[in-house]
Amino acid sequence: MRIAHVSTFPAMKCGIAFYASDLVKALPQAQHETYALHYGKNVTRGATNHANVNNYLSVRTLAQAVSRSAVDVINLQHEFGIWGGLHGEHLLDFLNHVGKPIVSTLHTTFEPAARPAIQTALLRRLVEHSATTFVLSPASRDTLCMALQLPRDAIAVVPHGVPNIHYVPPVPPTGRHPWRFCAIGFFRPNKGIEETLQAFAMLRNEGIPFHFTMVGSPQLQFAGQDTYLSSLQHLVTTLDLTKEVRLRRAFLTRDQQLAVIQSAHAGVFAYQDPDQSSSGTIPLVLASGRPTICTPFEYAKAKARELGNAVWLAQSFDSRAIVQVLKQFIAARTAQVQLSKELYRSTRSWLWSEVGRTYQRAFIR
Repeated sequence: MRIAHVSTFPAMKCGIAFYASDLVKALPQAQHETYALHYGKNVTRGATNHANVNNYLSVRTLAQAVSRSAVDVINLQHEFGIWGGLHGEHLLDFLNHVGKPIVSTLHTTFEPAARPAIQTALLRRLVEHSATTFVLSPASRDTLCMALQLPRDAIAVVPHGVPNIHYVPPVPPTGRHPWRFCAIGFFRPNKGIEETLQAFAMLRNEGIPFHFTMVGSPQLQFAGQDTYLSSLQHLVTTLDLTKEVRLRRAFLTRDQQLAVIQSAHAGVFAYQDPDQSSSGTIPLVLASGRPTICTPFEYAKAKARELGNAVWLAQSFDSRAIVQVLKQFIAARTAQVQLSKELYRSTRSWLWSEVGRTYQRAFIR
């Protein structure tokens, strides 16, 4: 079987790019062609073809190139920002000019009327055009089916894949080893980093020792993200958190990401969009045997329903709610250390090898 993968790829620093790359590796029995989406910079070297999504004609030409190829099926990744146009509408230029069956993965879903009507229409068009549509959690399926008025069996669920991680138990917190929290990913607005820092300032004021590390890089394809990181570093200084908090700018390898995660007791993710329906970093933290502390966005709530007390949910999105759940987590000290190995075991079904088999079945239908 020959598969055309239409997505961003790791020359572009975004989570979907790495999802697509990992999925290619999870399908060793297939032949692969890559059709890379980009914004006029960081073009993927060695791609079969590519499109600048800022130009609808480039996206249309990419669809025509895929259609002329010898591929059997298209594996299409979707998030509005990677398709260009004000609302992601250049996707229509692809769908209207492509002539191969599509298996699509939707990384963004939302409640009815939560987004502009054109985005709901775009999702409906993509689902109608796809032989199979995947989302990353049962909650996302329910949300999408409600938004598009579809039966639940119209959408399939696949977990976000994770590598086969070697288990490292957490070091129990002591006077010499305080509570350690981490976050990895991209520094960008709407991830609630400011609220997280405010929460840690409150925790410090209560005399609870801790250390928080966030490592990642700005996404320079988007304007303003370099200066955003500078504003966060200024906030750390203003809150007098320079001893407790480290914001490190670095684009980490997977092994380096795992080292940061496994040196911590938990990950902290405070997305401010209630409809945030996917994450590549949360499953990586959970699959390492580390709980997560999250604001109540859709993906976090879905994982809390699946894994119980491995996902600690704040009651709301503000710093006071975040510090409350941090304190609750710390108070459950013994239970958290004991449950780490159980959490690690419960996520083995998320391995990319298992996810690859799920996609393989969809491709051969």
